Amino acid sequence: MLFLCNEDYVFFIKRSQSMPTHSGQIAFFGGHKQKDEVHPFDVASREYQEETQLSKDTIECLGFLPGVMTARMQPIIPVLAKLQIPTDEFLGQIKSNGEWDLSFAYPWKELMTEEAWQFAWRHGYSKSAVMFHTLKSSHSVSLEQNVKDHLLWGATAQMIWNFLKLYFNKSVSPYF
Repeated sequence: MLFLCNEDYVFFIKRSQSMPTHSGQIAFFGGHKQKDEVHPFDVASREYQEETQLSKDTIECLGFLPGVMTARMQPIIPVLAKLQIPTDEFLGQIKSNGEWDLSFAYPWKELMTEEAWQFAWRHGYSKSAVMFHTLKSSHSVSLEQNVKDHLLWGATAQMIWNFLKLYFNKSVSPYF
């Protein structure tokens, strides 16, 4: 997964309703590794190019975040990348390859508000917290009309939460 951001925003997509998995969910650009790919940035940058129709020269790899397991026990290696072009230019130039229906930028300052996060306990292979954050349409930047509020949850929310814990160098919540 490509955890794409700049100084002001984190960039999300809403997966297409026609996708066989995770349809309609808020996510990052990304996908599955191909046989010849070794480095996680190779996977993330290829998927970025396929899903946005932009060159990988528009992003800079900053590093990796702790791995996340999906509810289906699939490992994800989040690749943290910085967008190298202005937000408006990015949103105006990207074109979906059919895997997503909406793209938008969401401000860091809203994601960093701890009170805006919620969690619930998931009992599956092990007991773990599932993080939730409502992405308010009033804070989103998008070229689309009628952007609605969206629920950020699951692996994408966990990646952001993990980043915030690293950024602040402490546990963001007393529950962890």
